Amino acid sequence: MKPGILQFLLASWLSVCFANGQPEKNSYRLHEDFKISAPECGPNLSAAKALGTCSASTNAGDFVEDVLPCGAQRKVYHTNRNWGLSYPNITGTISENYTIQLYLKVTDWGTTWARIIDFSNGQSDDGIYFKNRNASADRCIDFYPQGIAGPCPFFNNSTYYLLTFTRNGRTGIMDVYVNNSLFVSYNDSGKRYTGKAGTPIYIFRDDAAVSCESGEANFAYLSFSNAFTSPKDVENDFNNICYNANINSSAEFLIDPNPSCGYPKNITIDYTGSLPASSTGYSFEWDWNGGTVVSGTGRGPYVVNWNTPGEKNVTLTITNTVCGNKINNTKKAVISSLDLTASVKDATCTDSLATITLTAVEGAAPFQYSIDSVNYQSNAQFRVKPASYRIYIKDANNCSSVKEVKIAPVESIFVQTIGDTTICKGQQIPLPTKSNAVSFSWLPVNGLDNAALQNPTASPESTAQFIVEAKKDDCVTTDTVTIFVVPDIEVNVTPDTDIEPEIPFQLSASSPTLAGQPGVSYSWLPPSGLNNPKISNPLATLLSSQTYNVTVTSAEGCVGSAQVTLNVVPPAWIYVPTAFTPDGDGKNEVLYLNTKAITNLSYFKIYNRWGQVVFFTNQPDIGWDGRYKGAEPVSGTYTYQLEGITDRGVKIKKEGNIMLIR
Repeated sequence: MKPGILQFLLASWLSVCFANGQPEKNSYRLHEDFKISAPECGPNLSAAKALGTCSASTNAGDFVEDVLPCGAQRKVYHTNRNWGLSYPNITGTISENYTIQLYLKVTDWGTTWARIIDFSNGQSDDGIYFKNRNASADRCIDFYPQGIAGPCPFFNNSTYYLLTFTRNGRTGIMDVYVNNSLFVSYNDSGKRYTGKAGTPIYIFRDDAAVSCESGEANFAYLSFSNAFTSPKDVENDFNNICYNANINSSAEFLIDPNPSCGYPKNITIDYTGSLPASSTGYSFEWDWNGGTVVSGTGRGPYVVNWNTPGEKNVTLTITNTVCGNKINNTKKAVISSLDLTASVKDATCTDSLATITLTAVEGAAPFQYSIDSVNYQSNAQFRVKPASYRIYIKDANNCSSVKEVKIAPVESIFVQTIGDTTICKGQQIPLPTKSNAVSFSWLPVNGLDNAALQNPTASPESTAQFIVEAKKDDCVTTDTVTIFVVPDIEVNVTPDTDIEPEIPFQLSASSPTLAGQPGVSYSWLPPSGLNNPKISNPLATLLSSQTYNVTVTSAEGCVGSAQVTLNVVPPAWIYVPTAFTPDGDGKNEVLYLNTKAITNLSYFKIYNRWGQVVFFTNQPDIGWDGRYKGAEPVSGTYTYQLEGITDRGVKIKKEGNIMLIR
């Protein structure tokens, strides 16, 4: 593209963004390049070398294979030491109100400091860092020059973290989330960590103020937004990070049904992508591969049909009308044209059975064949008595076709009812009976709606054998069918139970009715939280309470069900601060315990270095001001011991060190 054209498009995009004042988000999946994820409009990222005189590789980084926590294997971008990424921030997306998200795994911490985000473009040393503390192999977050914030040390170099830095421009508070948990809320009323239009935001790149503060990391996803993010949205982002980091769902759509049996037949195509219905500035173009649109515009839904069978490529192209970025997605609609032919070898006086041979036409192998639409077989031949039949074929796409076949009767009398079958208790089953007789009589009469019909309906309470006697003139013949009745299915299931969050709990379901029988299947709904919803004893791992319905199905298709509720009870805990400062400035003057679900504090003792008890309480809301026998607090390290009882009767003991700082 010529420079003049590029400048014109960029200026147009900037003017629209500023004029609309609308929410803006720039996403980067970093599979193979630094381009913004289409169809979003925005600048591309670029590799940025550290300022100062640090020794940096000539290679900024590489796209390398890695496995994400969800098991997805893909290429991610790996930054080398003293290199990072630059986000141009052309429109001021990152200003005072913003969200920056990084899905990354640090592979090399560097020395003491490793910058995460730099807002200064080398003009000052304000930035957010990973910081070494007490020679630990793990790291902390440091808001330089204000210092470490949040739990420390916390971060390791073998885990992918979703880091969310979201700043409220109205309050000046920056919330930092690690995965889906609020890590720290930082008061940035001094506006140290804000951006401005035209000043790049740097990721993992140190500046000239204090050089060589650099590490290495694998990046799977980055996003920059001019909106403050709520805890609910952070939770949703974390729950979907594997999908969002790997899949650009902007152009997703659904074809239903697919495959489609027969033609022409209306098929529904509906947009299911991630662009909200309220979003504007996008054009939707569909290519139907010769299909006829019955109804639908824009996003759809569309109703489409094709006049010929086969695979049809349906393509959706979404174009951002501001900058021209586009994304397309192609899916195949399978249009089946299954048909069949039948040849008949008639019955004779020496062979009372005729042979029907079915042949598939078109369709997808393997094929199954039936003469009752219920019982299918892979053998294309049927040995049947002379009669009229509806013959069925079904292919691998579950499409079916049916034809009528008439077999001329032999002069001799015949009767044929259905084969032995199984029903569930309380069900009824028709007994279609083929015969050239003129009258019929069934025994026993109990369990039949009319014992004088050729095709009665049977509903026995227990397993029964029915005999039909067929008469024509003076000829009599009989046939027999046994209907096996499966009794009501009793289901025993784990009783309602209180469990702890994220602790696997064993569920169990069984049926004494079906004990020892083969082909019994289980289905738990909903399947969420279960390691396998298709077994009798799955493990449930839950964050919130859940009621499960389990259905037990016999080999014959009879079902029984039961229900169990797992109530998730949050765990209890006691937290002891690691330090306090009773220096009279009114901040952090008293050491208090922080507890949850603790009903009784047996003791909380604090010892000085000579082993003397300088503080004791059994009241969780009473704290220590650092004094011993009325004397002024003495700086140093103290040890503590405590014991508490949870609301579930569990004893918690803890001991450790406390730093008194003056």
